[in-house]
Amino acid sequence: MVRATVCASAALLLSLSATAQDAQVKDYDVIYAPAMTAPKATQAVLTDIAATEERWVAVGDYGVIVTREKASQEWQQAEVPTSVFLTSVDFATTNIGWAVGHHGVVLNTTDGGLTWTRQLDGFGYIDLQVAYYEEKVATLEAQLDALTEDDDAATEDDLTFALDDAMFQLDNANFAKEEGPTKPFLDVVALSADEVFVSGAYGALLYSNDGGASWTIRDQAIENPDGYHLNAFEAAGDTLYLTGEAGQLFRSLDRGASWETLDSPYYGSLFDVHVDAEQRLWLVGLRGNIFVSDDQGASFSAISLGDAVNINSVINAPTGGVYLAGNAGVLAFIDAAGQLHKDSHPSGAAVSALAVTDAGELILVGQRGVLSLAQPQSGQKGE
Repeated sequence: MVRATVCASAALLLSLSATAQDAQVKDYDVIYAPAMTAPKATQAVLTDIAATEERWVAVGDYGVIVTREKASQEWQQAEVPTSVFLTSVDFATTNIGWAVGHHGVVLNTTDGGLTWTRQLDGFGYIDLQVAYYEEKVATLEAQLDALTEDDDAATEDDLTFALDDAMFQLDNANFAKEEGPTKPFLDVVALSADEVFVSGAYGALLYSNDGGASWTIRDQAIENPDGYHLNAFEAAGDTLYLTGEAGQLFRSLDRGASWETLDSPYYGSLFDVHVDAEQRLWLVGLRGNIFVSDDQGASFSAISLGDAVNINSVINAPTGGVYLAGNAGVLAFIDAAGQLHKDSHPSGAAVSALAVTDAGELILVGQRGVLSLAQPQSGQKGE
């Protein structure tokens, strides 16, 4: 998997997505309206950036996707068949990648991000939900009908509770079919050219094992009965991590076949999860909360940023350690020894994701589009 950065903060998405585009949506035409070519596309709100061997690819508002060849300083706008607010991008290979966004849109590229096709939209997603919960209701009803007097009351209670929940979810899906798709997808992780996971608002979890040609609902694979938003995904080999609203934290040791709930070090929203070059697990979120684990999430240590600003993204630093970025232009470098060095972008703009070039330049995307900064060598050491 080629992945330079991960999902932008859900808080940033909520604060920046109330754009003129949303106000002008009529009959969800925005899903099917191609992104307009704009001379200043790199100044649009951008939410995520990923790297391939050949280029950087950033996504954002109005369906904007911009690319920059690694041998160039120029950014080019890609051809995109939708103008929804895009939230995340990831690549499985140099050429094959996915982007996701509002109104249940999933995009795919096979040429390294230069052109894109729409694989799924919110209407198709609702159809998947309806079919999934209809089948689940039918299965649970059959299991209840098959109970005998020898079965204990607890089994019947569990099945009845599960049936009530499935019927509630089916009602919600049928209601959404009448009202139209509103759920945004918030992150995508490409395990291979075939295997892709998508997570999103209200506990949305999707999986494809055929490169996005078809999708299956995986919401029930995790314990998220309140439907908290699933903000960020990370993969480290066959081990996957998923985190989000209210400190939700899940881990899979078998490539997403099964999931376990981990004890979270924080019960506010977490916006990014990252496994670094030393296999340490990082969590960042609201109010400058930063946590690191050396044991795959069994325990965590807190790191004090000294500023109560949201941290939205974590990536590996070339010399070891990690870079972090967040609101108010806040940047930080945590070196290999665990010492925190603070910096900031002079614009003071919210940064949702970042990447680093071979020359050490930081590429920042966020509130003011594409920004850059020379690699911080040192800074104010954190307390």
